Amino acid sequence: MFLSVKSCKKEDLILVAQEIGENVPQTAKICDLKGIILNSDEYKSDPDFVKGILENAVTDRKLQEQFEWEKIKLNKEQEFELEKIKLNEEQEFELEKIKLNKEQEFELEKITLKQQQELELEK
Repeated sequence: MFLSVKSCKKEDLILVAQEIGENVPQTAKICDLKGIILNSDEYKSDPDFVKGILENAVTDRKLQEQFEWEKIKLNKEQEFELEKIKLNEEQEFELEKIKLNKEQEFELEKITLKQQQELELEK
């Protein structure tokens, strides 16, 4: 039974044992869990049913892991996009500062030229 269900984990076996009404000691190891399941009345009377529970447990766990992975991936993508937006805004801010500085320099240059012209005219 356990060979036909690949990537079975301890948590899956605990779930199966509990689903078929068996008591699971907290210190149970994988081999203990397999023994509990294989020696259970439920397994002895209907092994295919128990195998189905195990297959469903593995499938559900894998789906949950996939969901969590997708959630993490989406969060990282969102963080990346936010960082791009932040950097873009910072660049725009810096460009605006440069533009304002250039405009101020230009205005200052105009004032300076005007003052020089006025001084020239006074002479």
